[in-house]
Amino acid sequence: MTEQKQDPRVIRTKEAIQTVFKQMVCQLPYEKITVKAIADAAKINRNTFYLHYNCVDDVLKEIQSRHISEYIERVKDLTYTEDYPELVRSFFEYNEAQDDFFKKVTCDSHFDYIRERMQNRVTKQSSTSTSFKGMDESVKNILLTYNNCVVYLYRQWVSDGRKIPLKKMIELATTLLESGMSGFRKM
Repeated sequence: MTEQKQDPRVIRTKEAIQTVFKQMVCQLPYEKITVKAIADAAKINRNTFYLHYNCVDDVLKEIQSRHISEYIERVKDLTYTEDYPELVRSFFEYNEAQDDFFKKVTCDSHFDYIRERMQNRVTKQSSTSTSFKGMDESVKNILLTYNNCVVYLYRQWVSDGRKIPLKKMIELATTLLESGMSGFRKM
């Protein structure tokens, strides 16, 4: 199946909407972001906004979907029980390479419900990994939950002002998390 090319005007309009939305997320409480405010700041008509999105949440969902797809593509060949150091490194490096919007959504507790939606989608996708094939469902769920600990380590590192150099933080997180995985593998 061939991929259809999108009209450059559509691409520019959606980029403008997403850029304004991301700026607003960094400056305002999420509930204060409205379609009218986005349209005004993007210098488009509200009807133009509605040609592309049904609501503000749809803009967020599209941005989240892109990030989720990028991250899953980055780690798709890694197994969750054997390649843990690489998974931790990939997570930290991916997060650090993102814009202020992504970092705000990941680290600001006001966005927990948004971040959790992203985590849940990644966890759901991860659950199909061959690492978990034939594994007891309850054990798989515990391992997937454990895998989310890396998010909390990252958030704490950011909250502390990134005082530990990235490479050293990746080593620290890997050691902490890998020791747990190592114990599991010995079971």
